[in-house]
Amino acid sequence: MTHQQTMERKIELFIAAMEQFIRTLEGAHDATRAPKQGGWNAAQIGWHVAKSNELLSGALTGAVSMAQPVPPEFQEDPHILSKVPARIQTFPQLEPPADVSAEAALADLRASMGTTITAFRSLTEERARGHFIQFPMGPLTLYQFADFTVGHVSRHQQQLEQALK
Repeated sequence: MTHQQTMERKIELFIAAMEQFIRTLEGAHDATRAPKQGGWNAAQIGWHVAKSNELLSGALTGAVSMAQPVPPEFQEDPHILSKVPARIQTFPQLEPPADVSAEAALADLRASMGTTITAFRSLTEERARGHFIQFPMGPLTLYQFADFTVGHVSRHQQQLEQALK
């Protein structure tokens, strides 16, 4: 598969995950109700996903300096994404405010979707293969980081569904 085909496939998966996430949040009767099991409400989860998309997109493009050039001895772990823990402590700037509305979260989600698609499209093969981002479970190439971005939406889809029960 060419680089272009690889990135188009990641974009398709991202769009599908985001559309499902947005539909779920749009269908919520009370997105600001505290979930029975505690944690973030649906609107807060949406806000977090939107702001995370923006941060992750910035890392892919280089606007946020998280990526480092791979050293000569670098070995990609093809199973790294299976090592993502069930819960990862988020960055403080991605902690949602208590008073976020569903409307604000949805607007941010829609905007972040375009930003992320643009970031995926701008990722060159050289940058995708030649840079990595250190995560708690190990280093991710930028190809893997793009996959993490898609998976992040899917993981929060499950959290969103639980919060709405």
